[in-house]
Amino acid sequence: MAFHQFNPFCPIIACCGSVAVLGDKIKEAGCKRPIICCDEGIVNAGITKKVQDILAASGLDCGVFSGVHADPSAEIVDEAVEAALAHKADCLVGLGGGSSMDTAKCASIRLSGFEGKTAKYVLAVPIRMDTTVPVFLVPTTTGTGSECTKVAVISRPEHNVKWSVYVNTTMAIIDPELTVTLPKHETATTGLDALAHATEALTSKDSNVHSDLLAVAAIEKISKYLLTTWIEPDNIEARTQMALAANWAGMAFADPMCHAGHAIGDALGCNFHTAHGHSCSLGLAEVMRLVAPAVPEKMAVIAKAMGLNVNGSETGKELGDMVAEFIYDLMRKMELISLKSIGATREGVIALAQEVVDNHLSSYCPVKITLEVAEKLLADMYDNYQ
Repeated sequence: MAFHQFNPFCPIIACCGSVAVLGDKIKEAGCKRPIICCDEGIVNAGITKKVQDILAASGLDCGVFSGVHADPSAEIVDEAVEAALAHKADCLVGLGGGSSMDTAKCASIRLSGFEGKTAKYVLAVPIRMDTTVPVFLVPTTTGTGSECTKVAVISRPEHNVKWSVYVNTTMAIIDPELTVTLPKHETATTGLDALAHATEALTSKDSNVHSDLLAVAAIEKISKYLLTTWIEPDNIEARTQMALAANWAGMAFADPMCHAGHAIGDALGCNFHTAHGHSCSLGLAEVMRLVAPAVPEKMAVIAKAMGLNVNGSETGKELGDMVAEFIYDLMRKMELISLKSIGATREGVIALAQEVVDNHLSSYCPVKITLEVAEKLLADMYDNYQ
């Protein structure tokens, strides 16, 4: 019997101003001493202070670990754990983008009583850890979807890779007002990351009717509102719609998983230190072009969700070209920096092909990612966006 299982991950509260209930929800979980995991950018934007004040007003003794940075390593997670232990924290708040939320999620492993350093649990093929320490996730970007997935992605620089682990979380609070201060570059890259989540989930070998529904809805909103958030950062309606889209895209890929675009993103991030969203967006157009002939009906759905003029007579290749050009056009309008512009060479990019092949995410792609396929993907990505 063929069947699929859909696993909604945790309760989600989503509306403008919703961060105000964070203290009450922490107390409902029986906790008194939360610690916020964030980066200095969140502190400098005043968001950390805002959340601290909310928690203090609820009578909670709040600590802060602000040492998170992009693509956090297992060692950074260990530092967060030590800060949480010093504060005698009984729960974690991941405040920020995916890096902050993944740090909080991963820190819950050791705080739940599992022994050893974090690196012990972050592996090439993710393992499931039944964590018990409450984790509350509050995104300040509109892209990662980490607030509604079980996975925490952590860098292992000693191996020059990014690996993962699966954990539990308690609640996600999505407040679009927290994204208004997001800089334009991050608005673009995190939004494109959400688009990658949705399109890759929809075309994954393991897609299902639930993930498809969420993915299509996310693509529609991102296609309509992402550019507006880039042009008009204070447009709260556009910010709200993008916050919802990012969350839906995160739920969309939670079960079927992303595939080759994110495998490319991991390789670029580890070798050229581009931000996750930037890395994943660079390969997205060519991955869609690659898989279109294999899943033409899905590509037609994506094209329609993007608002493209589809008459039903297009081949898979034609649909892939249409979708790829839509993505490239959006990237150009938001002035996304190319690999050539950051100093990467064509040869250096193509040399990452084996890493793409070896990444477990590539196994979810509807087209087999061989070394030859990966080399062509990387070459086309470099040549077609400069």
